[in-house]
Amino acid sequence: MDGMIAMLPAPLQKLSSHIDFQGQKVAERTYQVILTIAGIVGFFVGFWTQQLSYAIHIVMGASAFTALIILPPWPFLFRKNPIVWQVPTEEQEETSSASPPAESSAKKDDKKKKEPKKTK
Repeated sequence: MDGMIAMLPAPLQKLSSHIDFQGQKVAERTYQVILTIAGIVGFFVGFWTQQLSYAIHIVMGASAFTALIILPPWPFLFRKNPIVWQVPTEEQEETSSASPPAESSAKKDDKKKKEPKKTK
């Protein structure tokens, strides 16, 4: 995602491009409702007028409208509940930077001995 943002012009790179989890839920529900209603309306308009093109135009117009609403991360819709991350402690930073300790072969052998063998 950072590579795509780097390709944007400098003024657009400064804009925030994230949404929170509640915002994702709102965005998904919004597009589902709009496109479902547009599909139903498009079907009935197309059926009434006997023009498939009318139904397709209605659904395509609703898709464009939905994209206009959903794609920008509007702060008043999708960023109301920011995530508060915990600050890592020094212990966690040290253990995360070091590689995880490998199990010794003796411990692996003990685990194999403890596991019951499956029989048919």
